[in-house]
Amino acid sequence: MKVLHCIPTLGGGGTERQLAYLAGGLTARGWDVHIATRVSGPNLARLTAAGAVVHWLRAANPHDPRLLGQLARVFRRVRPDVVQTWSVQMDVLGGAMAGMFGVPRVFSERSSAEAYPRTLKNRIRVAMARRASVIVANSMAGAGYWTDRVGPRVPTVVVANAVPFDEIDATVAAVPAGVRVDDGEALVLFAGRFAAEKGLDALVDALATVVPRPRTKAVLCGEGHQRRPIAAKIAAWGLQNRILVPGYIDNLWPLLKRADVVVSASHVEGHPNSVLEAMAARRPLVVSNIPAHRAILDEQSAFWASPGDAQSIAAALNAALDQAEDAERRGKAAHGRALAWSVDAAVRAYDRIYRGLIDGCGRSRTW
Repeated sequence: MKVLHCIPTLGGGGTERQLAYLAGGLTARGWDVHIATRVSGPNLARLTAAGAVVHWLRAANPHDPRLLGQLARVFRRVRPDVVQTWSVQMDVLGGAMAGMFGVPRVFSERSSAEAYPRTLKNRIRVAMARRASVIVANSMAGAGYWTDRVGPRVPTVVVANAVPFDEIDATVAAVPAGVRVDDGEALVLFAGRFAAEKGLDALVDALATVVPRPRTKAVLCGEGHQRRPIAAKIAAWGLQNRILVPGYIDNLWPLLKRADVVVSASHVEGHPNSVLEAMAARRPLVVSNIPAHRAILDEQSAFWASPGDAQSIAAALNAALDQAEDAERRGKAAHGRALAWSVDAAVRAYDRIYRGLIDGCGRSRTW
């Protein structure tokens, strides 16, 4: 059986990483996994090592009209039994192709209502979702967004993000070359997209009051449109040697396991990968008090801060750094809460969804 995943890039984001985990598990279960994408990235190696076949869409930009024709050719070449789309762009383009060829489609939701303003693009996405076979969200908040918009006409299910516990457990704590964190220095780590919803402005304001502590540094890993402004703000304060912005780090887990505290100051999330991986690594967490974090953590497993409130974030970071035994206890409690979210559990859930759609599909395909 063949599944075709339509995704814009194979970059270093959480969505791309989840697809890489899923593809490996599906090929192990006998699925013929195909990927249609436009841009390469760090997750390509994991996908190809798992046996997935990558089909490149040659386009000048995400809005290139040639994408539709190229996707149509991929559909005819692969003849998938089921299609899964990832991201707004592919929800629309891949969804249109799946409808045209009569292939059941899995529509992915990776965030929640706050991420989707009432723009034309998002209205088109909602219209396409109403034609999906099933919507799979990675959180209850994401599922709720679609329940309000598609009602009972499209089934909506929740499959939590996968966490590769064995791989993280096997990783040895280390600092990558080029990231200057010395032995004995306390390390605060952020990993994610440099985007407004991640709360980076308030986080950096908070860190400006935390890193003056003796032998304390922060590392902010990731890419995005806010990276340069954030780096410029840090430099203007003269803190560029205490708050490091190294960009995207391909193998984050050694640095994650070296961290004394991992922070997520987001205003909105779905089922956040960086938080889940910190939980798997038993690292102390400081998280913003938002529904997505409350759904996976509690008062015994994390330190909490008000989103957008630099003073509150700084207080939580200082508490985590000052109270080492309490922080370690909360890290262990967080690990226990995460154990249900294994890669195998996610793969089994998607395998059931795909097989159910194929078995129940009475439409003829048009190749």
